[in-house]
Amino acid sequence: MAYYAISYQLNKEKDYQKLWDELKRLNAHKAMNSFWFLDLTTDETSVVRDHFKGFKDDDDAICVVKIESSPKHHMAFKGTNDWISKRF
Repeated sequence: MAYYAISYQLNKEKDYQKLWDELKRLNAHKAMNSFWFLDLTTDETSVVRDHFKGFKDDDDAICVVKIESSPKHHMAFKGTNDWISKRF
């Protein structure tokens, strides 16, 4: 299993629902408004990025980071500590 952090910035057309639905389908955890944690079977960050590019418009930005060690946060949403502690 590989762990990822995904963040996005939707610009002109803000079709969040399409992206949110896919994140929820993959059981991602919403840690902050535009920041999610996700565990997947792929080790290829570019594969994850390319997958999520299909859920945004051409002018939108997305960043995918593979998490190698326990993330640290301050004031993340409820459930974030549980997501982290179950994986690290």
